[in-house]
Amino acid sequence: MTYRVVILPRAEADLIRNAQWWALRHSAEQAAHWFDTVQIQLQTLEDFPESNGLSSENGTFPYEIRNKLLGLGSRRRYRAVFTIRNETVYVLTIRHGSQGELRPDDVDDLPAEF
Repeated sequence: MTYRVVILPRAEADLIRNAQWWALRHSAEQAAHWFDTVQIQLQTLEDFPESNGLSSENGTFPYEIRNKLLGLGSRRRYRAVFTIRNETVYVLTIRHGSQGELRPDDVDDLPAEF
């Protein structure tokens, strides 16, 4: 089965914010490369999203949440936190590994069809 991947507004804002951080600390070229790579990695959630592990914060959410590690090279330092509903993967947020524990109020409400 192929899933539809929906990047919610909070996760989209996270992507942009993190790319801006890369541009300021590294270069615009590296930021663009990071952004494009992460977009491609997110699209891999179309196939077997449930093969990604449960998030450590899973028990604090009213629905199941999972992590996909993202980033450049073998040391991926970001994680996409997502949930699966029917045939759709909802990407809730993109977080750096150094960020604290995720809380339910740190993510957008899920669409009404959820």
